[in-house]
Amino acid sequence: MTRILTAAIGVPVLLFIILGGSSTLFVALVLGVALAAYRELARLMADVGGPPLAVGYLVVAVMTLAFHPRFPLFQDLLPVAAIVIGVAAVLALGPVRDTAVSVAATAFGAFYLGAPLGSVIWLRTAPEEHQARLWVIFLLAVIMMGDACAFYVGRALGRHRLAPELSPKKTIEGLAGGLLGSVVTALVLQASYVTWLSPARALALGFALALSGVLGDLFESLLKRSAGVKDTSHLLPGHGGLLDRIDSLLFAAPVLFVYVKWSS
Repeated sequence: MTRILTAAIGVPVLLFIILGGSSTLFVALVLGVALAAYRELARLMADVGGPPLAVGYLVVAVMTLAFHPRFPLFQDLLPVAAIVIGVAAVLALGPVRDTAVSVAATAFGAFYLGAPLGSVIWLRTAPEEHQARLWVIFLLAVIMMGDACAFYVGRALGRHRLAPELSPKKTIEGLAGGLLGSVVTALVLQASYVTWLSPARALALGFALALSGVLGDLFESLLKRSAGVKDTSHLLPGHGGLLDRIDSLLFAAPVLFVYVKWSS
């Protein structure tokens, strides 16, 4: 019930920002999500002995905003990110044993969060305004419906474990339900709103996004198992942390970004 209540509050707010809000408000939301997720990831990495550097917040912000077509300055700053991380490591840590691990964790966090969430910003700001909003809705709806179908189908029919060493509750039946839910959602959106897509492409995109989302979910489960934690935080009641909620999106968003950018 807690899971449902959290979604009942969060989804309408998200829809309002996407459909009724300005692109600036949406970018601010995504940037806030990126920084909050980096905070959770930093705690996770600290549990395995490699706490990222505080400068990672700056690098995540730059990488996320670099995808905005109106912010070319941030694109120009990306090549110096490695220098910034290196200087911060020297100033903050010095020659200690875990320096290399912390530097690697910082770079990983920036890439893992900044590039995918930057892809979401590009989808909202680069295409034509009407299509931009609908591309974001398409991405989120396909991922969220896939997650929901996988969860409930898995609970009702799940018998065969998908990856017990990573996520004991995920099942092959849940995977099938999630894939089906994502594909059906993609086809419904194609027929009603995203009409410039052909049914065949909508089907293929729905499947590709769903499969990418599953891989993103399993990857985040791998990180959590390495750190020995169940959730990255308790920020979202019934859902765990923010990183737990966006793990599928982090792998799916770049897939849609590549498709939209190179098919237009």
